[in-house]
Amino acid sequence: MDVNSKMNFIARNTQEIVTKKEFRELLEKEKKPVVYWGTAPTGKVHVGYYIPMIKLADFVRTGFKVKVLIADLHAHLDDLKTPWELLEHRSKYYELCVKAMLKSLGVNLKQIKFVRGSDFQLTPNYSRDLLRLVAIVTLNRSRRAASEVVRFKEDPKLGGFIYPLMQTLDVPYLEADVAFGGVDQRGIYMLSREILPEIGYKKPICVFNPMLPGLTGEKMSASVKKSKIDLLDSEEEVEMKINSAYCPKGIVEKNGVLAFVEHVIFPIKDNVNETFLIERSQKFGGNLEYKNYSELVKDYRKGVLHPLDLKKAVAREINVLLKVVRKEFENKKELVKKAYPEEE
Repeated sequence: MDVNSKMNFIARNTQEIVTKKEFRELLEKEKKPVVYWGTAPTGKVHVGYYIPMIKLADFVRTGFKVKVLIADLHAHLDDLKTPWELLEHRSKYYELCVKAMLKSLGVNLKQIKFVRGSDFQLTPNYSRDLLRLVAIVTLNRSRRAASEVVRFKEDPKLGGFIYPLMQTLDVPYLEADVAFGGVDQRGIYMLSREILPEIGYKKPICVFNPMLPGLTGEKMSASVKKSKIDLLDSEEEVEMKINSAYCPKGIVEKNGVLAFVEHVIFPIKDNVNETFLIERSQKFGGNLEYKNYSELVKDYRKGVLHPLDLKKAVAREINVLLKVVRKEFENKKELVKKAYPEEE
């Protein structure tokens, strides 16, 4: 795969690359560049995580060395979203979730390196560099950078202000050329690009994926159960949640069902050269097959594709993916209970 092909492959279905010029130069210079993606083990993992998983699979296919950071300390610093005593259990759960999702996408897990934040964030050198950043970044600048990620209450805890500085340091300590994350991480990584050179590190290239809206039509939230489909939901739960999702006839805006089709189903279908099948009875015109999202959304706007038929097909595709995930967790129910005892 030449540089142009790699650029196009990574850029597809992303929201922004900062900067494309730097990214191209990296691909021209390095045969095996390093990309990292991090996740803080807080609430239960939902199907929206398939968006970054698909992109991690793309990075693997284009020759990147991929590192996945389970940012355990971040989960505690973010307004105690994860209590200290649950960090180990939730970290194991998150790593298992990520591995199961990647496996459902056909990714060879030997090509992914998993790292725990506490394995390197408690070292003397990391602490020294963190203090150097604390000395040069103001509270307002730190809060502004993390406002889309960290939960800041009226009287915010200090951990929320340290959070983006640690995420900044994770880039050089993981020896990453590229920082990959959701567009909600943009503020943090723009801060990283600004301040890392001040303490002797190179600024990272950044790749951002779009955020999947929730099933209610608003932002997907781990605390709003109706807005998301958990990875371990049963087939019946998936069907029930999709059937009750906000998906008005002919309306595309804030439509979480269509967003899942665009950002998850079609990228997966594209990789295996398959069409997206909408099963319908002959009474309603028979089956529909779509090669791309633009064709589907055109029919949806015109009313050719009915929301109920779309929902049925989406639920089917989600359950195909989650079948692999559920199998991986068959003997891990005790881990989930330990990670989320308050939900049991």
